Amino acid sequence: MAVVPLDQRLLEAPVPRTLLRLALPVLASQALRLAYQWVDAMWVKGLGVQATAAVTTSVFVLWTVYSLNDVFGAGLSAYVSQLIGAGERARAGVAVRKALIASFLMGCACALLGLVAARPIFLLMDPAGTVVESGTAYLRIVLLGAPLVLAAMTCEIAMRAAGDTRTPFLVDLLSIALNVVLAPFLIYGWGPAPRLGVAGAALATVISQGAMLLCYALLAWRRHASFPLARRAPGAPVGIMGLARVGVPAALIGALFSAVYMSFVRAASPLGQAAVAIIGVANRIEAIQFILSVSIGFAGATLLGQALGAGKPERALDVLRTAQRWAVAISSVMTLVLLLAAGLLLAMFTSDPALLAVGVPYLRVLALTVVATGIEIATAESVIGSGHTREISVIYTVFSIARIPLAFMVPRWGGAGVMGIAWLITTTCILRAACIVGWAARGTWQRGLSHELRRGTAAPEAGATG
Repeated sequence: MAVVPLDQRLLEAPVPRTLLRLALPVLASQALRLAYQWVDAMWVKGLGVQATAAVTTSVFVLWTVYSLNDVFGAGLSAYVSQLIGAGERARAGVAVRKALIASFLMGCACALLGLVAARPIFLLMDPAGTVVESGTAYLRIVLLGAPLVLAAMTCEIAMRAAGDTRTPFLVDLLSIALNVVLAPFLIYGWGPAPRLGVAGAALATVISQGAMLLCYALLAWRRHASFPLARRAPGAPVGIMGLARVGVPAALIGALFSAVYMSFVRAASPLGQAAVAIIGVANRIEAIQFILSVSIGFAGATLLGQALGAGKPERALDVLRTAQRWAVAISSVMTLVLLLAAGLLLAMFTSDPALLAVGVPYLRVLALTVVATGIEIATAESVIGSGHTREISVIYTVFSIARIPLAFMVPRWGGAGVMGIAWLITTTCILRAACIVGWAARGTWQRGLSHELRRGTAAPEAGATG
């Protein structure tokens, strides 16, 4: 009996079953990536609230770096999935090679910037100075690993878009296991290791990220079947500018999201260490729901993009609707968890009475937006597989720009304090979700990248070489 190629199975198998098969390894990978941050935050708990705040608020800066990778990564996901769906693997490989080079160079620029800008960034977020020293020490070291993690993220995007989500999960598993082992030795000076405090947590993360990239390098060297990589290909050129045209709007979403949360931290700074810490800690807890929805969305982007590349828009619409239904179901369960177990979740990060006192009601307010956020994320991430990122970016940009001044105004209204920030997040998330889902229902994204990826007669793009 003939063996059906993987990409053909993805185009023919029932959508729910295929989406689940792709989403489960993505979920595991996202959980492990979240574990990077959780491991650091939980290990430094013994160093006090200041160390916890330093590690958790650094995440907002790192989001900006990871979002910059979407300049090429989001475009790569759309290009590779649609080219694979169209049976043009070599052109997909050219896109991967160019995106890898661009991601590594961008990471080098971020590492250099981190050396000089880490302290000013923390002073901007925390003018009261409660976490500046610890945060600077952690952030400088983590940003040195930017070239490693951005290149590794690009490799993962390429394999996922080609239909393989299991291999990236195994790579992430190896990396997080190394981080779990190294972190306590370097933080507390166990055995022969020096006691480095929060800097040790950062160093363990960078070493683990280096191991991740090494694994992908070995897969590329062994010509893994789900890792398309090529120097040149027949047909219309695939240029870096084409990837960027799709990716820049997506990168703007993440960068503004980071700017918004840094504004939240600054607005909370005058309210004390507990207020600063809860912004970061609550976000780490919210991340549970985020990774559930984004895993559905990432898997949806692969199936949706390949369906559009194969000329099957009806299947792409089925993928989107399935992703939305699953996101609502899962988010409903997460809402109950946040409402009923807020104290238990916070206790994983802190035993500080002041942080627990403000954190429990803060989390319960955020629970009210979990369903809306879930369907928004699954919708936006799935549709990114079509390459139509501009409209989504406009919606996110409008809400992000509005949130920044409101972050400083709302806490003063009626003495709301940090709870005002929780209500601001909840209200704007619900409104934004309605806009995203409403736009997706119009279906204009079903055109895919048919114009950009047309064959034979396309004019060469800037920077496109074999």
